Amino acid sequence: MSDSHLRTTPSPTPSPGGLARKAQLLDCAVDVPVELGFAGTSVAEVARRAGVSEGVVTYHFPTKEDLLSEVVTSPYHKAGEQVGQATGDSDSVIGELATYIRSNLTFIADHPRHVRAVMEVAANMRPANGPPGGGDPLSAHLQELIERGQATGEAADMDARGLAMTIRAPMDAAAARAACDPTADPRGHAEHLVTIVRRALQTTEPR
Repeated sequence: MSDSHLRTTPSPTPSPGGLARKAQLLDCAVDVPVELGFAGTSVAEVARRAGVSEGVVTYHFPTKEDLLSEVVTSPYHKAGEQVGQATGDSDSVIGELATYIRSNLTFIADHPRHVRAVMEVAANMRPANGPPGGGDPLSAHLQELIERGQATGEAADMDARGLAMTIRAPMDAAAARAACDPTADPRGHAEHLVTIVRRALQTTEPR
């Protein structure tokens, strides 16, 4: 089969059963790197926990790296969907940013297993083609909100990309703490961060 054929032939649409199996395997894989470490994680161990053969796992995830890459990217995309659904109801961009922060940190509070797995895998996985999963939809959404607020004059005129990174940093720190400290309070952290962001972004007068 030629390379051009491989590029132009669309992938078959997964069946509902296939999607359910893939989700089951991912769920079984989440705790493995946390309990056994990245180096101790294997396709065989995930298969054992799922009660299937290794061939079933490799059908959906050809390599350990493919499986763990999705362990990292899947929560990001789910969080992105949740944040996207939550934002948009406010009558102000600053209000949407507040919802963005609260939604992100609520997701972290509600998914401690996934946060711990992401921290373990992301700290150890170094794929040849760059970080697992490519771009971060959450950061892109945040930058877009800031730029929209600046365009309307609601948000202060600052470097949007740098500001997005500045806001994401304490959110990522909250996730790291939640991964190792069961007493951490991401929702409380969100309220402090919302106050800081409001004060930093609000302009004193419209343009």
